[in-house]
Amino acid sequence: MRTLTLLLIPILIAGASGCSDSGAATTAPSAPASQPPAPVQPAEFRDPASNYSTPDVNDVDEQIVHFDLRSNSLIWVANGRGFPGYPVNGNFIGTDNRFEVRFGTKNGQRRAYFTETTTATICDIAVVNDELTISGTNVTVPEG
Repeated sequence: MRTLTLLLIPILIAGASGCSDSGAATTAPSAPASQPPAPVQPAEFRDPASNYSTPDVNDVDEQIVHFDLRSNSLIWVANGRGFPGYPVNGNFIGTDNRFEVRFGTKNGQRRAYFTETTTATICDIAVVNDELTISGTNVTVPEG
C-alpha cells in the first residue's frame, strides 16, 4: 500500500498544479483580430466601337491584370497581388491618364490591352520579387 501511495502522490501533485479551482480559464495571448480585406471591385472596360466589355486587360505578353475601383490598384491576376496608384477614369488609367485600355482582336477574339496613351503601344507589365514594372514596347494593338 505504501508503494501505491508513493506512486499516486506525484500524479496528484502534477494534476493539481495544472488546474485551478477558481473557475477562470487561462489562454495564451492571441493576435488582435484583423479585418478581412475588402472585396475587389474590378473596373469594367468598354470597347467604344462595339458592345464588348471586360475586366481583363492584357499586356504585351498576354498576361492579364485587373483594376480595383475601391483601392485604385492594379491587380496582378496571376497571384492577386495589388499595387496602388492606378485609378481608372473610363478607359484611362493613372492620375495623369498616362495609360489607356485599347481594344483589338487576336486569334478571332476581342481583347483589351494596356497601352501608353501617347504612343498607343502595348506595355509590358511584370512583377518580380513583389515589384511592379511597366515598360514601353513598340508593339501595337492587333487589328481586326
